[in-house]
Amino acid sequence: MVRIIAALIAASILWPAPAALAASACRPTRDGKDRIEPVGGCPSGYHMRGACCESFKVMSQPSSAVKTCPAGTVPNLGACVARK
Repeated sequence: MVRIIAALIAASILWPAPAALAASACRPTRDGKDRIEPVGGCPSGYHMRGACCESFKVMSQPSSAVKTCPAGTVPNLGACVARK
């Protein structure tokens, strides 16, 4: 009886794991293209690639590098602008 209860508890803990793994299968690509799960097909701007819809265009990535601007200017939205 204890084994049956232990098996049921273990099954209830492990059962959602495959669903969670499948949900995270469509992640952005290394080259910056967005990937989403298809829902009845891919929306415009996306094409089917494997089990996911992949965007045609690369997503804009914010620059994580610290930009050094010349004297008298400050960085603003990725460009150097005159200091006010």
